[in-house]
Amino acid sequence: MRRKGFIGLLISWIALACVLAACGSTAAPVDNLKVGEPNSKSKPDQVVEVNIATVSNTIDFLPWHVAAQKGYFEKHHLKVNIKSVDGGVVALRGLQSGDFQFIASLPESIITAVSEGANVKVVGALSNKTLFSMFVSPDINKPEDLKGKAVAVLQPGNGVDIITRWWLKKHGLEPDKDVRIVSAGATPARLTALRNGQVQGTLLQPPNDINGEKAGMKRLAVMSEELLNYNQDVIAANGKVIHDQPEVVRAFMAATAEGIQFIKDPANREEAISIGVASLGTDPEVTTKSFDFALDAIPKKGKLNVEGMKWAIDAVKAIGGIRNDLPVEEVVDDKYYAE
Repeated sequence: MRRKGFIGLLISWIALACVLAACGSTAAPVDNLKVGEPNSKSKPDQVVEVNIATVSNTIDFLPWHVAAQKGYFEKHHLKVNIKSVDGGVVALRGLQSGDFQFIASLPESIITAVSEGANVKVVGALSNKTLFSMFVSPDINKPEDLKGKAVAVLQPGNGVDIITRWWLKKHGLEPDKDVRIVSAGATPARLTALRNGQVQGTLLQPPNDINGEKAGMKRLAVMSEELLNYNQDVIAANGKVIHDQPEVVRAFMAATAEGIQFIKDPANREEAISIGVASLGTDPEVTTKSFDFALDAIPKKGKLNVEGMKWAIDAVKAIGGIRNDLPVEEVVDDKYYAE
């Protein structure tokens, strides 16, 4: 009996030792990522082709053209095709369908789409201040002079429409009552309507503001001096790319950051403007003036003005574009800025 008891006790000691040894072990995991956790690679292992859409030939898209010309996208294993499309609605439609992996546009259409269930996210910005100026016909000297007149917007609910209405109300004018709001289309069409006297005001941004000045129109107000929080062009990504290929998003934002860093370096000013002339199709004078006007609004690393996104969400809600509250976290995913 004593022998059996001793053997049982010995077995118990051995079992306890095994348990303690197992608890203190530090066996190496299969990899350094938890199951279900997004990969943390900074760029794809192989070159990935990416399509991006721009909605105009404005100067704030210059970082992408610089990144393409200087090889920054290629450095981060991306082959990028830049395509200009007619307006943010077309760009957003392509983003949702997967034709584009990234777009840049005014934030309002993206906000509305997210509120309706679109699988897209804002991941950065090409300009974190508004670049709009209110241009008016020569006979308008102050905002109050627009009473009984007409101003042109792109279309109802678009960012141009929202900011125009906000600015009119700020100056005591009731849209659709004191001032007629006319949907005139894209910027060139709005400028033509202003020049022809069909409307007496519209918002313009570089380089079209320079064309407005050349046509004898008057810059009545610079929006960034009144609207302090806004993102002129946000960078939006396809949700499937964010989920399945986060390294592509990191690589894209890293290349964008390098393009921004290049144009913000005074030593690169002339080369950056030359790239703008070739890529945007604007003449050297217009490109230079646009560059100088917009440079301060192009944020380092493409970082978003979060307060500006909150303003835009509230503005869209105010006109009925959003029925329920929409937290900024549902629209923005800001984990992908370059280190």
